[in-house]
Amino acid sequence: MEALRSEVNILKIYVLYSAHGGSLNEIYTLAKRQGIPIARVDSKQFGLMTTNLSRDESAQGVVAIVSKMKFEPLETIIESSPASKSHQASNDKRIPFLLILDRIQDPQNFGAILRSAAFFKVDGVIISKEQQAPINETVLKASAGGAFHLKIVRETNIHQTIMRLKNAGYWIATSAVKAPLSISELDTGVPLAVIIGNEGSGVKRILRDKSDITFSIPQLGKIESLNVSVATGIICYEVLRTRGELK
Repeated sequence: MEALRSEVNILKIYVLYSAHGGSLNEIYTLAKRQGIPIARVDSKQFGLMTTNLSRDESAQGVVAIVSKMKFEPLETIIESSPASKSHQASNDKRIPFLLILDRIQDPQNFGAILRSAAFFKVDGVIISKEQQAPINETVLKASAGGAFHLKIVRETNIHQTIMRLKNAGYWIATSAVKAPLSISELDTGVPLAVIIGNEGSGVKRILRDKSDITFSIPQLGKIESLNVSVATGIICYEVLRTRGELK
């Protein structure tokens, strides 16, 4: 349903014969409105379409065939941002907020991060073309459709991307487990791009060194770190809370 509500290009929808319910009726309504064909299939045909899904990734009786994910050029985010020169004289007072993902390799984590980013209306998510989980059916499922509502940029060189963002007026912040500065002390009143690091090794040193500031989420219990997707949700919440946008 999130795919139908967004601008993603859905080619066709397949529905299991035994599937029924209110959600399915809404899918039929939205698909008909957009001229998207729907075909009913038996359990054998449906099984072939979902053979690569695990038990935790149930298709729930519906499969949509979509075109490849559309990635935005970095220039689109920079030019549409209030940080850019073309917007400095405008009345748009919203301060831009981006996420930069450094080698997130677990599809579930990646999808959950995209879900949080969409929930908090992050202005864009930047990922690398290398050592990054691809946006596949597992990621889309874990994002609960959030991936369809985000501007996602895929770049070859994240280091160069950071420099381009700096030139456009962004401050670059890195999330690190033991950084002395608390997230509550982070200056969020500026155009901000936060780097989220790899599940095991965190943010690469070359990216940390180019950051303007490094911060951490305060640890209260005995567990030293949070799951990367949970940490990202906390970061998104705190940035928007301190900006007064969560009203």
